[in-house]
Amino acid sequence: MTTKEDLLRELDFGSVDAESEEELAKRFVRTQGFGSIADKKKLIILGPKGSGKSAIFRLFTDFTPETRELLGDDFPDNTHIVKATGGDDVRSIDDQSLQQMMRQDEFSYERFWRIYIGLKTASRLGEEGYESDGELGEVLRAFDEQSDWRIIPALKTIWEKVVGSPPSDGRISYGKFSIKFSSGNKLDIGRLLEEEQRILEENGESVWLMLDRIDELRSKNLDERKELLEALFRTQINFMGRFENINLKIFLRTDIWNELHFTNKSHIVDKRIELNWNDTQLLRLINKRMIQSELIKGGIEESLGMDIEESELEKYDRETQEDIFYSVFEDQVYSGPREADLFDWMTKRIRDGHGGKYPRELISFCNEATRLQLQKDDNSGDRLIAGLTVRDAYKKVSAQRVNTYLTEFQELDEHFDRFDGRNKAEFSHGELLNMFDDLEPQPEDAIKRMVDIGFFEEKREGDGGRIYRIPRLYRDGIGLVLKGRP
Repeated sequence: MTTKEDLLRELDFGSVDAESEEELAKRFVRTQGFGSIADKKKLIILGPKGSGKSAIFRLFTDFTPETRELLGDDFPDNTHIVKATGGDDVRSIDDQSLQQMMRQDEFSYERFWRIYIGLKTASRLGEEGYESDGELGEVLRAFDEQSDWRIIPALKTIWEKVVGSPPSDGRISYGKFSIKFSSGNKLDIGRLLEEEQRILEENGESVWLMLDRIDELRSKNLDERKELLEALFRTQINFMGRFENINLKIFLRTDIWNELHFTNKSHIVDKRIELNWNDTQLLRLINKRMIQSELIKGGIEESLGMDIEESELEKYDRETQEDIFYSVFEDQVYSGPREADLFDWMTKRIRDGHGGKYPRELISFCNEATRLQLQKDDNSGDRLIAGLTVRDAYKKVSAQRVNTYLTEFQELDEHFDRFDGRNKAEFSHGELLNMFDDLEPQPEDAIKRMVDIGFFEEKREGDGGRIYRIPRLYRDGIGLVLKGRP
């Protein structure tokens, strides 16, 4: 006989981290704008951490057949999807290699990105069987000699060939990777890109270079990261008019995008997609993850007296979605006619200062509630997850958000520390100026930054004053000591 403990052990909402989600395609839920990512004109995908950027990136790069099925006719024809991540190939030059390249007299981040894009594109064309007698041919012949080479370590020596003095034997090498050039000639990245563009255009094909996790580049030096990313977007703008069959799809955190300033930024404003989630989409996400277990799915079907078709789940109306959810979760955290429904209670506690609610915290909420429920001695209720267990999970969700998100803003560490032990969640502008008076960045700059990253919800008073409210998402994790319910 299947016990409640058996069901709880089977209940799994998956990973909060898209990179480690093995069944991403099965668990993925479409949101508004997902189909637009396949639009050639959309080049930038923005969203806060946890909004699903990496999930979409992995769908296109690691689950391409499944994504093609999801998008149907919207999936781009004759398009080569190329994976480019700060975690796998760019980070390896984050320190020593990039620093050595930067010491070259003719160094520029734009030139680095052109080399990177040219070689990544060449690698894909080589995989597709293309041949050439020009610059591309030189690179492809080098690829044949070492099929498992790493582009970025090789760039270190290629860079010296591009901007420095050519080696005496006309050959540059990195391990087995080697390119032979005519005596005294440099690798011409411009000619390489032009040749790639010509080949793609003649064959009616395109390359989509999809860049994710680029915010990790030079993450310990924010000024250099800013300069590097601004150079990437300038390169993207340059490609739009010159190499139209080589498209860059850049995934980036919204707050980082807002910090960037570069010439003609306004030219690509209409080429952005901003990821947003509503409550119904989040409900679908949780339900879809629950029914990946046949045991859980069977229990829900028996409870509701209906068959659930996984392929059709996203089409179910809100009422049916709620029926599925509340067959596993208790109806409310606190009982009473005026009390909030449990799902609404949860979503109010994962909302940031901009009103955004995203999958990462909701998945974390559900996983933590399951873990806590398993620890309870009394599981006699008629649902698997009790309302009070969800309440208790809130502290962990808030702590995780503070520890995984706010720690990325090291320049504000001391500012965040000033809230530890405070007994309220709303502060006037004047109070914050006094709290941050002796800190760097200066109070005004720090306050603005905290609003930008969603730590504060800014409100205007009738007299023109400003009030800054810390959302519930951060309150417990940041150390506020508040009376009443969480």
